[in-house]
Amino acid sequence: MRTRFFTGFIALVLLLFLPSLVIADGGLVRGAVPGELYIYGVGGIYPDWVDWLYRSTDYGQTVYLQNDAVSVEHLAEGVDPGELYKYSDGSIYYSDDFGVSFVQKSIIGSYLRDIASGYAPGEVYAYIHQVTKYSTDYGETFVDKGTCPAWVFSMSVGHSPGEVYCGCYHGEVYYSSNYGETYELIIDLANSIDVLYISRGSEASDIYFFGNNNWLYYSPNQGDTLYQQYYFDTDYVTGIAGGFIPGEVYVLESEHYFMGGGDLYIHRSADYGQTFIARHVYSGRDDTVPPKSIDDLTCTTSDSSLFLDWSPINKDIWNRTEQVDYYVVYRHQDPDFEPSPADSVGFSTTSSYLDSGARWTTQAHYYVVKAVDDSGNKSGVSNRVGKMNFPLVNEITFSSEQERLEISSSVSFGRDNHNADYVPGNLHSFGGVSR
Repeated sequence: MRTRFFTGFIALVLLLFLPSLVIADGGLVRGAVPGELYIYGVGGIYPDWVDWLYRSTDYGQTVYLQNDAVSVEHLAEGVDPGELYKYSDGSIYYSDDFGVSFVQKSIIGSYLRDIASGYAPGEVYAYIHQVTKYSTDYGETFVDKGTCPAWVFSMSVGHSPGEVYCGCYHGEVYYSSNYGETYELIIDLANSIDVLYISRGSEASDIYFFGNNNWLYYSPNQGDTLYQQYYFDTDYVTGIAGGFIPGEVYVLESEHYFMGGGDLYIHRSADYGQTFIARHVYSGRDDTVPPKSIDDLTCTTSDSSLFLDWSPINKDIWNRTEQVDYYVVYRHQDPDFEPSPADSVGFSTTSSYLDSGARWTTQAHYYVVKAVDDSGNKSGVSNRVGKMNFPLVNEITFSSEQERLEISSSVSFGRDNHNADYVPGNLHSFGGVSR
């Protein structure tokens, strides 16, 4: 009895005081158009966390929070822009507004392994109880198709109507060309590697899959040739998605930390998974203090472009040491504009930015920059600078008429720091760091 009590006590202590405990969760699918991605994972506070849904339209550079109240266990993109299917708590749900809201379609039951959308509107697959189920009415009703010979971990449609891939236990990949009625074995790694995630690529017969040995694999010909592409030194890869461009593939790294919080990273490759660039999507850590605002932004000409420059930010608003991941650059024709995601023209991981070709456009350009830290907090707007299409009059003292003409024709002006802090609630982060 004392042994039992002691064991239980130790377990309780570990549960309460192990801050290093990490629970991986989340997933990734590509959208209906190039550059569109949907990500779910890292949301809420223990023990009530749910997976929040995010969306990107620019290849993972900018990520928006779509829904922070939806529970997602599996996700699949639809045929048309805005369409999504999700599985949660035994039911299939459908969205036609980019995941902002979902409606329940059918109760399909538990033990569902994965879902995948087809090629026709309303077409969706589900794999449950070792049976491939198929719907043509947006998940309202399903019919049973065939049974995959192995235990399925993941599903993906292929490149033609009726094509389905199943990633399975012990390194097997099965293929169906008839909507899941029958399957053939196309890849067998002949070991204990489980195919946790699988996705089609951009070209016919392209397959990417990820094993529980942390390797990403690629085949250009439905498994006839197989390449071991990239090793991820993390246990928290929770999804992959092939893109629309040849060689494009994404890998999601998703971590939940004990007692809440976590991190999401998107790893993007343009060379079939041989090298990756990582982008920090979201952090749920306790850091909610934004960086200091930039107060020395300048704008000068550089050939046909405009060059922005500023001092690096390394302090937060409480004057504590800060780690800035990147800077967002906003541009508008109104000098007093409040920056929104639509005004963003790019980002920089250094303290400068070149707006190519902007010098000779007819309209005026005005700029502000925000710093974003490694927890996704954004600073207030910087001082404002710009290029004007008429002579500039301000407090600048010129040493000569020639200097006045040169500066007035194109360069910049400075204003007092604008204190209004527009922080888009659904813009989480973008920026690149080499892995």
